[in-house]
Amino acid sequence: MKLKRALLKYFSIYALLTLGWLLANYILQTASAPKSQATTSALFIHILIFAALSTLYWLLALRQYDKQKNLQQADAQISLERLKLALDAGQKGLWDWSLNEQQDVFFSSTYCDILGFTQQEFGNNQQAWQNRLLPEERERIYRNVTRFIAEGDGNYDSTYRMLHKDNSPRWIRSHGRLIKNAQGVPVRFIGIAQDITAQRGTEEQLQQANAVFESTHEGVLITDHTNTIVHINPAFSKITGYSPEEVLGQTPRMFKSGRHSPEFYQSLWSALEKNGQWSGEIWNRRKTGEVLPQYQTIRLIRDENGFVAYNVAVFSDISTLKDSQSELSYLAHYDQLTGLTNRSQLYERLKTSLRTSIEQEKDSTVFLIDLDHFKNINESLGHSLGDQLLQAVAQRMAKILKNQSTTLARTGADEFVVICESINTPEKAAAMAHYIIQETKQPFTINNNQLFISASIGICMYPRAGSTAEEVMRNADSALSKAKASGRETFAFYSSELTAQALQRLRIASELRQALDDNALELYYQPVYTMEAHKLVGGEALVRWNHPERGLIPPNDFIPIAEENGLIMRIDEWVLRQACMQIQTWQEQDLPLDFIAVNISSRSLSNPNLPHTVAQVLQDTGINPQHLELEVTESAVMDDPDSADKTLKDLRKLGIRLAIDDFGTGYSSLARLKSLPVHKLKIDQSFINNLPSDIEDIAIVRAILALGSSIGLEVQAEGIETAEQMRFLQLQNCALGQGYWFGRPMPTEAFTQLLSDSLTVKA
Repeated sequence: MKLKRALLKYFSIYALLTLGWLLANYILQTASAPKSQATTSALFIHILIFAALSTLYWLLALRQYDKQKNLQQADAQISLERLKLALDAGQKGLWDWSLNEQQDVFFSSTYCDILGFTQQEFGNNQQAWQNRLLPEERERIYRNVTRFIAEGDGNYDSTYRMLHKDNSPRWIRSHGRLIKNAQGVPVRFIGIAQDITAQRGTEEQLQQANAVFESTHEGVLITDHTNTIVHINPAFSKITGYSPEEVLGQTPRMFKSGRHSPEFYQSLWSALEKNGQWSGEIWNRRKTGEVLPQYQTIRLIRDENGFVAYNVAVFSDISTLKDSQSELSYLAHYDQLTGLTNRSQLYERLKTSLRTSIEQEKDSTVFLIDLDHFKNINESLGHSLGDQLLQAVAQRMAKILKNQSTTLARTGADEFVVICESINTPEKAAAMAHYIIQETKQPFTINNNQLFISASIGICMYPRAGSTAEEVMRNADSALSKAKASGRETFAFYSSELTAQALQRLRIASELRQALDDNALELYYQPVYTMEAHKLVGGEALVRWNHPERGLIPPNDFIPIAEENGLIMRIDEWVLRQACMQIQTWQEQDLPLDFIAVNISSRSLSNPNLPHTVAQVLQDTGINPQHLELEVTESAVMDDPDSADKTLKDLRKLGIRLAIDDFGTGYSSLARLKSLPVHKLKIDQSFINNLPSDIEDIAIVRAILALGSSIGLEVQAEGIETAEQMRFLQLQNCALGQGYWFGRPMPTEAFTQLLSDSLTVKA
């Protein structure tokens, strides 16, 4: 290439010089004499050289022109091939209409392939194209094309249907433009066409899906890969009450009802990861806060790389279904007349209760109640009135048992059953049966008729008297038969011994109530001494019942009964008042006394009126509040710490002394103990009994003494019965002691004499 350029360059210079020389010689020849032969020969030689070089130059120039033309044609061919490849790769066909008189049309092989034809089969004119248009659209589409050619501006873009070789319709989209000559006249109409049948089908499916999405009654929620809500449908808003603005950008956690455990959601996500979908019932909340039961299907949508792109949840409101299920369940498990549990549900609950009682090693009770002579009501007054009476009896029993942990069922025409897990002693069972009988005897007023009915009750305590539900009910029925045989309007236990024992407890409860009314109880006092100097400083007031027939009844025989039937609060108040009156008497006698302790039961401690009662007694008796010490058990304080703390603070404001009795048995925390407004701890006698030989009791007693000393509380040991116990406690610096070694509980007269004697010793 460089050599050719040099030759052309040097030849051009030589040609110019030669032309100059020839021109000069011509001028000279014309103006002067003829030249010599040598001059003529030289001129001729130069002309030949010039002609040869000129020929060579033009040959080279022509060759260069041909080569450039070939290169341009090759580039054009490559460009066409590239265009064809691009169109073929995009499944786009090329069409080229010639707008001359022949109006020939070129359709590329790809264009024809789209419709299932070869180029020869398809044809190469406008008529071939028109023939492939869908007949019902042919005229409209062709008119649009001719209008575009006539107007001649802009880009052509049209979507229409053409017939495939198999006569199936294909959606075709064409893009094109007009090619114009120098005068602006269209000479060609060229463009590309693409089969968009699949795309069109997808769009139609999307439109249909969107129509379903917008109109379906099921709620739809879509979240992205971060579990952020990106779309909801109108049904979602209608069901939940949330608008799109309130939920988009949030997470589904905002709908959680709190009814499902973390394990439930872990299982749900595990199923989604494993199977790609999850279906089941789930409870969410509406915007109003109402809990909403849903049946929900969640599906994962993954991208081409297998990563989660979207989560789609479709759910339906099944609250109506749940209501229907609840109604069916109600009919299956409840008596239609009274609304009580029916026999089927009763046995299921009894089985559950029986398992619990066996596992917890405690007794529970079944009461089988039969209305006496109910048949006479039906026969004399009619079944309608009898049904109303049964409803009234059911309502009254439900009212009686509303504060108990019970199941009340109707198992026959006039037969009711009560399962009570909280009644675990024969005494409690007898009291409840007696109460039911007494309440049932009260008249029922129905349709202005006053009706009377009585009841007989069979009692079976399980699992002691039955290890299966069937056995328990059979034994209760046997007990009911005993009650009816005894004259009705009574109760009987499955065991005759239990019946006698329960009757004894009922008798004691009745007589105890009478003793309270007659002021027939009395107080004994057990002395309290200082451990170091053996000085009498106080005493503990203990209630005793001297029965006119059975003599002195131990507290353990009647205090539990009083706690069961609620008499304990009356006893507490009676003891408090009697003790304060006695303190006043001893003060008037100038007898030495620091305090008298009075026990307060857990029921009295839970009574918010206790501080008011104590204040009234102090006012009525006029004693110095510092001489009154109230003892509450550690377990009573721990039953309801907040309420007990408030009550004790109110009592402390009255100026009285407060002590924690039976300390070490209630598992109170140091933080709780530190906050209680008490001044004394009483070590429970169970830790004193084995002193000083039991290593564990020694450690516990030392710990309690150290604890009391560290937080400024006085410590008193109770239950001291031997000199060894007393000496051990002395060595541990225990401040106060109480027990048989110092003195047994004694009547008021004996304790008064003890106080007088201590005064004499001091003098």
